Amino acid sequence: MDREPHSGVAERKRALREQARTARLSLAPEQRAQAATLLAEHLGSMPELAIARVVLAYGATPEEIDPAPAVDRLRSCGATIAYPRIAENGTLTLHAVDDAGELEAGPFGLRQPSARAPIVDAAELDAVIVPGVAFDGDGRRLGYGGGYYDRLLPTLRADCALIGVAFDEQLFEELPAEPHDARLHAVVTPTRVLRRRRR
Repeated sequence: MDREPHSGVAERKRALREQARTARLSLAPEQRAQAATLLAEHLGSMPELAIARVVLAYGATPEEIDPAPAVDRLRSCGATIAYPRIAENGTLTLHAVDDAGELEAGPFGLRQPSARAPIVDAAELDAVIVPGVAFDGDGRRLGYGGGYYDRLLPTLRADCALIGVAFDEQLFEELPAEPHDARLHAVVTPTRVLRRRRR
């Protein structure tokens, strides 16, 4: 979900997106289910999520790693869980949802909350579980080309934890990045937690 300028960097991003999507599509259903369980274990060990009171999650598409087991644990511990909804003006609105079963079909195959669900102010977020197509260990992320998260993430509080989640097959040594690309604090997969290096 990133803006696409006409440049060599954009071409490299497109090629890497295709490579990452092909890799994750090759995973069998049982691998996906096991990956979601292992992801939940790693997310559950993160102190920034343990103290988070309001967390932005996402409703996974069939291609994506499903954070639902981790999100259910956070909800059972008392956290408010919000999900993004694509607004008509191309931005994301955030809505509190008590049960992922309440999510409905949205654009691009996404599962999103109803427009009637309670609004959550972005300033309330303590952590964001961020989807994407490809990631590297230093917080770089490739989304789907729409720029939704690149517009949202810079507006959040400085202490809001930005945590990307992915299958291991979506990890790369280093991704191309442009000035508008939002950087994450950590990337979590079924096998590891990678934290962005301090500058």
